[in-house]
Amino acid sequence: MILHFSSLASSKIKGFILLACIMAAAEVKSQVVYDVEPAVESMEKARKERTKSSDKKISGYRIFVGFSSKRAEATEIQKKADEIFGSTYGALLIYDEPNFKVYIGAFTTAAEADAALADIKKEFPTARKLRLQIPNPGYSGPEGN
Repeated sequence: MILHFSSLASSKIKGFILLACIMAAAEVKSQVVYDVEPAVESMEKARKERTKSSDKKISGYRIFVGFSSKRAEATEIQKKADEIFGSTYGALLIYDEPNFKVYIGAFTTAAEADAALADIKKEFPTARKLRLQIPNPGYSGPEGN
């Protein structure tokens, strides 16, 4: 017995076969396996541990209270800030060319900085909160690195 198909029926059969092949290929799943030497794997694991959230610096807030291009003037601002807020927040003098800038505190959240700012503005009316890198309170690594 000989079957004759019209060109339309033939193209439908070819399409069905093609669709079946595509669906079968989609069922095949592949997996990539990396063969890594143990020494390289341990070095990568150590690198990831060092760069976790225990980094030395994090993004936080400090209260900016004043600046001067002269170290002596900036030191006076720092002394005043330290006398008033040293026991609570601490004062810090940072040289940021060409000026010496005085900051109070290191706050991890904006809410902490805002609460301190309200208190600090009583003595330093022009004080303002700035987002800066601060020491990470959770960092417990070596001091020299």
